[in-house]
Amino acid sequence: MKQLGFFLLVLAIVTSSLTAQPVATGPKVAFLSVRNLDIDPRSDYVGGIIQGLLLFDLTRAPGITLVDRNSLDRVLREQELQLSGLLDNTDSSQRVGQLLGADFLVSADYVALSTEVLVTVKVVNVASGRSGAFVERGGTENTVHMAAESLVEYLTGSRPEFAGSGGERGIVSLRNEEPGSIAIHSYLIRGEIFFDGEFVGYTTGSITEPYVLEKVRPGRHSVRIHLGRGFGVVIQPEIRFADWQVDFELAPGERKVLRDGTRDLNSILYDLQQLLNETYYYDAATKARATDERSFDFLDRSGEPVQAVLKLNPLDAADGLILHPELQVGSELGSFTVASKNGSDIEFSGEVGLVRLYIRIDRRYNRTSLTIRLERNDIRQGMYNE
Repeated sequence: MKQLGFFLLVLAIVTSSLTAQPVATGPKVAFLSVRNLDIDPRSDYVGGIIQGLLLFDLTRAPGITLVDRNSLDRVLREQELQLSGLLDNTDSSQRVGQLLGADFLVSADYVALSTEVLVTVKVVNVASGRSGAFVERGGTENTVHMAAESLVEYLTGSRPEFAGSGGERGIVSLRNEEPGSIAIHSYLIRGEIFFDGEFVGYTTGSITEPYVLEKVRPGRHSVRIHLGRGFGVVIQPEIRFADWQVDFELAPGERKVLRDGTRDLNSILYDLQQLLNETYYYDAATKARATDERSFDFLDRSGEPVQAVLKLNPLDAADGLILHPELQVGSELGSFTVASKNGSDIEFSGEVGLVRLYIRIDRRYNRTSLTIRLERNDIRQGMYNE
């Protein structure tokens, strides 16, 4: 019984000893940094993307243990080493790796190439000092994932699958920042020019001599011209008034040419107000012209379509011309009579809905002069002052 007890005691001690032994693990990796080998600092942001993707892939690679970043920083401080120098000094990198207990040191370099990036992932074996590199080129996250696959295969002997449809997002989007210029042509004299909301100068008053803005950064910009209350543009259909303004995209190195659209507001309102304005001599040759039906379409100030139809219905009487005009505006219909006599000058005005009809028959000079006008009555000159 004493021998059996002694055997059980030895067995328990051996078993306990075996249980306490550390379980074999995969390589321990210290990730150092990612360097931009391009002299253009605009691509520095790509380094953060590459580092994030590499660390993400290494953390999900079976059997690989990553050294805590705080431990790396602490060792560098204690050894009075700089990370930038460590990447190019094999002896120093081996010494740091040994202090960290790391099996491998990993770093990456890259060069951004317009819409692509050339990624080089480097690995140093701490024990032997031997190094290797894996190079990939492309424009998406999968470029980095494939470099990480090669690295993990080198470290563990088994190649994972990190690249896939979810890694098709682009990682490089460099912009050409070459400044451009803007030439503003205007017939206005001393019109105030506002560029991106800031006053920059006055129009030259000569349509052939532009005001020029130099060294303008590429991107979205706006130009506005202001010249008093009676000048600008009319915003339709509601008939509002504003300074002429244009928003535009300036390409790198581009010379953008702008033509000021500022106009006299009364002139714009007159053109919008007039639907028909005809004056001609009424005789046998033009009678058909007076007989023709005239149709007009426009949007009212609320944006609703309106159709106006005019029929003059002329009648030649013994002592003069008689018109029986019919004006239909939408669903509204107005019928009128305008009679003239030899030697008379007759004027008539009537309204139907949003349209005003004006007729003049002048028979004072042995000929019949006929004037027909249709005007919108919801538009009038000078209304920008109201």
